[in-house]
Amino acid sequence: MTPTTDAALARLSLAAYSDMPAALPAGFTALDIANFHLPLASGESFSNGVFKSGNGAALVTVAEVEGLPSIVVAFRGSDDVVDSQQNLNGINQAYASFGTLVATLDQASQNWGMPVIVTGHSLGGAMAQIYMADHPNQPGEPGRTAITFGSPGAILPPGEDERIANYVIADDPAVVLGAQRAEVGELLRGNPVLANLVAERIAAELPGLTREQALASLPNLTTNYDNRGAIVLLPTKDGRLDREGVVAGLAQRDPERHTPELYVAEVADAWSAPGQSRVVPATPTPDEELTFLHALYDGDGRNPQLTEGVVRELVGAWAGNLASGLQAGLDNLTTAAGRDLDLL
Repeated sequence: MTPTTDAALARLSLAAYSDMPAALPAGFTALDIANFHLPLASGESFSNGVFKSGNGAALVTVAEVEGLPSIVVAFRGSDDVVDSQQNLNGINQAYASFGTLVATLDQASQNWGMPVIVTGHSLGGAMAQIYMADHPNQPGEPGRTAITFGSPGAILPPGEDERIANYVIADDPAVVLGAQRAEVGELLRGNPVLANLVAERIAAELPGLTREQALASLPNLTTNYDNRGAIVLLPTKDGRLDREGVVAGLAQRDPERHTPELYVAEVADAWSAPGQSRVVPATPTPDEELTFLHALYDGDGRNPQLTEGVVRELVGAWAGNLASGLQAGLDNLTTAAGRDLDLL
């Protein structure tokens, strides 16, 4: 995909958050029930190009993409408490909402001879990852491609996929929390004080989630989420793309670095000048810094010794940040608990 296409897909992923998208990227047309014959089940709807099933939603369009008429689907990211709980407890659960859409999409691709492009921000990117894992290219089929933005990943079988590219803002905490999900869970289960602090913060950031629901997810944080494909790394708030800079940025755990609007802006500038992006390949590389960055943002467990060090460093920083605004007694408890785990 070209930078222009990727920028358009970022805007489409933002539009997917609306039930009535006001403006699609130039050249994209929303499908409707008249030309995309979805056999809707109970509780499903399809209007203004937006398919809805339970709490899942996706924007279904057609466009000429790099010279090829294509079906382009943008899965919606998290926008309610059900999404939030699925993000924590098992993100793959959300894909069950899209059975009708996926079956119809596959049939339309065959009938029309059009390739499928899937995209999405956050949870939407995770859905695109699962779709691609379920749809390896087959001889004679039109083909499939995915571009994701801020995807936390999903539970996937081992493997890579050169058809996918994942844009990641380097200090976006959601991506790292997905990639390091099992290690973070292990640390939090071993430190109730730290777990309570983190649960409070997560409850404040994820739509509709309570602290109790966040704490209840801890037993389920046992498997890392994985993003197949290369990572296109975008600069931190301080403009950094190196190891020290991205760790320092992530240590701030700023949820504003995950917003779809920021991805739209950053992707538009990604290829405008040297230093505005950095490609982290999915395949092994002799470059030590790229190997570190892969371990940080990809949950495939290829370099567990790097992952462990990264997680302990970041959780330690997050513990300090979370405790800083609390009363001194709680601050002291957190510091003591962190030292017990060599986190602080």
